[in-house]
Amino acid sequence: MWDYSEANRLLTLESVTAAACIFCRYEMLRLPAQKFEAGSKTLLAQISICRCCGWWSAYRVHQGEHARTAGIAEGYSGTLGCLKELDLNDVSVPLEAIRQHLAAKSDSIFNVHPRLFEDVVCGVFRDLGWQARATAYSGDDGIDVVLDGPEDCTIGVQVKRYRRERRIEAEQIRSFAGALLLKGHTKGVFVTTSDFRRGARRAASEYAAIGFPIELVNAKQFLKALGIAQIRTFQIDADRLVRYILGTCHHIGSGIHKEFVAGEDLTARPIAIQAFTRDELLSQAS
Repeated sequence: MWDYSEANRLLTLESVTAAACIFCRYEMLRLPAQKFEAGSKTLLAQISICRCCGWWSAYRVHQGEHARTAGIAEGYSGTLGCLKELDLNDVSVPLEAIRQHLAAKSDSIFNVHPRLFEDVVCGVFRDLGWQARATAYSGDDGIDVVLDGPEDCTIGVQVKRYRRERRIEAEQIRSFAGALLLKGHTKGVFVTTSDFRRGARRAASEYAAIGFPIELVNAKQFLKALGIAQIRTFQIDADRLVRYILGTCHHIGSGIHKEFVAGEDLTARPIAIQAFTRDELLSQAS
């Protein structure tokens, strides 16, 4: 899902030390700095990771790298994750990768394979505390996901992957209501990647008025729920963090040597001499 490609082009001091994810804008989780020693060299490393989409950055402090500056100066380097392109129509792609991609790049919700999107919706309901199960992709009679409730009550969920400009019509809500009644569900949830026309919302209100509620969830609402589910299920992968720390980093600048203090934020160390990428220098010259 995340790799190092083009990291040098994208890397800036602002991105590698960002407090919020540059993709989904959720607050970054900055892990405690770690110290590694090998002879006269010391490496201090700190990882920041987004609990929603998985984007990450690594900040490193190098001490004792050069004999002439040992004990006087230290160098700073960093790297960050770059979003890989996924074939969103490949049903073999792991769902976690699809979920991270949707969280990081919300517009991709319009391109994901309908079957994959149904599975993602089912997983999000499950992570939010529901007992959710996806139905067969074909022959589902308009019910894509079933939520099991108490006393044999069930909620039917219909999922429509539409383009942004194609909105759900009132007739689709009425058809969905018929499918719910046919299957004996007590409530319905209609999830779409687009939005609902006024008539569709009116139709849902009419069913609610007679004791048969149908909840409407548009793209914006679903992506918010996805973000909540991602944070709830976030887990730290220790092996992956090691790869981030040991991966190729790019020089950022230098500063005065400081002894490591447990619990400190390495990104707060003042930079005396800053390095710039070619694009940054050209932007300053223009």
